[in-house]
Amino acid sequence: MKKATCIFMGLLILIIIASFGPGSASCETLVIGGEAPLSGPAASWGIGQARGVQMAMDEINAKGGLNIKGKKYTLKLVSYDNKAQANEAAAIAKKLVYSDKVKYIMVAAVGATGRAIQTVTARNNVFFSFSCWGKMLLGPKVPLNFRFGFSPYEMSDAYIQALKKLYPNAKTIATISPNDTSGWDGAKGDIRAAKKLGIKCVAEEYYERDQTDFHATLTRMLLKKPDILDLATSPMSTGGVILKQAYEMGYKGPKAWNACSMVSKAIKIAGKEAAENLYLCVNWNYFSPKFTLPALRKVVKKYEDKYKEGWDYYGICAYVGSRIVFSNMAKIQSIDPVKVAKAMVANQPYDTILGPVVFGNAEVYGVPHAMLHPLVLSKVHNGKLENMSFGLHPDLARVVGDWKFPQ
Repeated sequence: MKKATCIFMGLLILIIIASFGPGSASCETLVIGGEAPLSGPAASWGIGQARGVQMAMDEINAKGGLNIKGKKYTLKLVSYDNKAQANEAAAIAKKLVYSDKVKYIMVAAVGATGRAIQTVTARNNVFFSFSCWGKMLLGPKVPLNFRFGFSPYEMSDAYIQALKKLYPNAKTIATISPNDTSGWDGAKGDIRAAKKLGIKCVAEEYYERDQTDFHATLTRMLLKKPDILDLATSPMSTGGVILKQAYEMGYKGPKAWNACSMVSKAIKIAGKEAAENLYLCVNWNYFSPKFTLPALRKVVKKYEDKYKEGWDYYGICAYVGSRIVFSNMAKIQSIDPVKVAKAMVANQPYDTILGPVVFGNAEVYGVPHAMLHPLVLSKVHNGKLENMSFGLHPDLARVVGDWKFPQ
């Protein structure tokens, strides 16, 4: 009896030792940080991104997590609401880095908050990906920063050129945008692109993000009789109010809106008549077979079935970008932010649900860290989005050549 017991205990010890041996994977949690507006006028940007990153993480966790050099990593998102306020953003960044011990922050929107976040991430070697606009958010001094999704520096020229083809007699443009880094960048990007085509900016207006009455501002703008009214980086709910009030004041001309990433929310506020002839470049009909891939339609449907609402463009980009980050971790067998950042550029191009993706535009930023994918121009007609055309940024075209959406 004693001998049998000894044999049993010996076998049990061997099994336990084997289970923790070099051939098995121990389990750890890789915490990914997020902070973005989850409430207020800009909330759709933050909510869509947080859900996008979470969806990508859920897909990996469902397959057992990330396997890095014998360790299994379960991915966990810790995200906070910074209310699109820079002071909140800086405080939350410190909490994420110093208390939550994150080495990756992958949910962020609104340029002013991005600038605040990077004051913390840059000095702590934290990988920082975002949708925030602003030239200072990418560059050699912040080598771990990546933008997931277009900013004016990637899209304004192509976007305004497309509008000029549709309205060849357009000679003037008027812009209205938030009074912060994102707002200035969005408006000035379109103004700069318009000037190249001989379109003069006759009004450049900025408003505070809590503003709700735009009649006085629009009166000044419409007195200039602009051929194109540009809402630049207005959030969806605010832009809906601007469209509604401009229509009530008699403006029936074409509207441009370079940051409108989920127009359905704006149409609910403005009404379909006020949104007629509104042109977009970061929101298109994801379910149309024209200029979309089946994989995109599948993932967007999965999102809408789960959350019972449409998906913001920057949320889709967050999903795509985070999948690229995690695939590079697996490829190089490291979660070191510095190594992953280098791999992001070295291992491109990427086949994604948006089509081919590269990180580029080093001509503007000094580093190729801006996500580039086929840009789709769309139009609102009778309250619905219609896909009109697409184009490739020169950096993307150099890699993928004369790529076209399969039809």
